[in-house]
Amino acid sequence: MYHNLNIPDDCHALWETCHSLVPKLLRNITIKSNDLILMPNKPIKPQSKSFYLIKSGTISETYKGKVVVNYEEGDMIGVDGLMLQKTTAFENDFSVTVDEYDGQYFIDEIVNDKSKVLMWIQYLSCLNQSHQLLMCHFSQQKISFSPEYRHYRKGDVIIKENTEGVEVYTLISGSANVIINNTEVGEINKDEIFGAIAALTNTKRNASIVATSDCETIVIKNDSFRNLLSTRPDAVQKLIYDMARTIVSSNDKIINLSKRN
Repeated sequence: MYHNLNIPDDCHALWETCHSLVPKLLRNITIKSNDLILMPNKPIKPQSKSFYLIKSGTISETYKGKVVVNYEEGDMIGVDGLMLQKTTAFENDFSVTVDEYDGQYFIDEIVNDKSKVLMWIQYLSCLNQSHQLLMCHFSQQKISFSPEYRHYRKGDVIIKENTEGVEVYTLISGSANVIINNTEVGEINKDEIFGAIAALTNTKRNASIVATSDCETIVIKNDSFRNLLSTRPDAVQKLIYDMARTIVSSNDKIINLSKRN
């Protein structure tokens, strides 16, 4: 077993243990179909009552199109789904040669051999622990940060043009306008994220934001905002939407101003 991305050494060690247990578990187990060839794009069905030993080639176990783990020569696939149907799928881009085993026959033989029962428990435990490590390794951890709440009165400058951008704002209540060279080119709506471009790129502000009513804002330092984006995909989607809306609004205002001139 292996993964295409870098994973903890402990995970590799667990997979090596699983791999070493396979020949012992399959000793004296009758093969149902020998040298069965699995063609590309015709994957094994997870609900099958059989399991397979890979003799050549590679098969990926996937969940919603994402690779969980890759199986290679000497690995068993589908054996952990004999007692409970798996929600993952198997995919192979090239032909793979396997030996097929009857799942119920395998379980019966394991139950009747105390030494194999212990090996079977160890195999499943290692497999389960390796998947837990993968989940922890690839999961996006929550980042704690303490946002600052700021109040602005009508006419206050929330962001000043050509200043350093080290903070990102979200408008909680009120309204504000986007000003470039003393010309209004857009507006900020409730719950909108603004000031992010300069904060993320370490550049100066390209516009001023002026409150057009009493405003409440949440303010986050740029480092905390980067951490938020890396752990919250919904925040990224919200930022993209707000930036796109602001650009469209600004373009419309600029076009209208040019027509007047």
